[in-house]
Amino acid sequence: MAIKINDIPPEGLAVELSPKLDLFDDGASTDCTAALTIKPAGTGIFRLTGSIQAETSLECSRCLKRFPFRIRESELHIELMPGSSLKQEGAEHELGRGELDVEFYQGDEIEPLDLIKEQLLLSVPMVPLHSPDCKGLCTVCGADLNIKECGCSRDLTGKTGPFSQLKDILKKKE
Repeated sequence: MAIKINDIPPEGLAVELSPKLDLFDDGASTDCTAALTIKPAGTGIFRLTGSIQAETSLECSRCLKRFPFRIRESELHIELMPGSSLKQEGAEHELGRGELDVEFYQGDEIEPLDLIKEQLLLSVPMVPLHSPDCKGLCTVCGADLNIKECGCSRDLTGKTGPFSQLKDILKKKE
């Protein structure tokens, strides 16, 4: 759902969306609701504020179980600028603090769904866990240790693992 720039009045435009997004590009849809306000802030510049809520499904990093994950009230504070305002000086340029919340739009439309998807992805934990005390999978047989102990002999000290000899080799070189 693109918003035409000419349709945004000087006092701003409030939009409520309930899209289904494919957050991880895996075919699974994520239900979300967004309440956004877009206000003009200068020639071709707009301020987008609002909040987003979503319910998605994540995979536990330790045991690989799928579990529901709720994103509550993720706040948006983005300045939208036309793509033509990008500096054409060089290919690389270090971002300043003021440039971190700036997005660019092309043409005469703003696509809020792209901004919503980006914000939701930033709200997902880097290492998702279905429970903080998840025991994960056995490194020997792959059994789920949350269900039962498998009885495999696991060396938790790292003395007999595949890389155990590496530390001895590195010590010899010193």
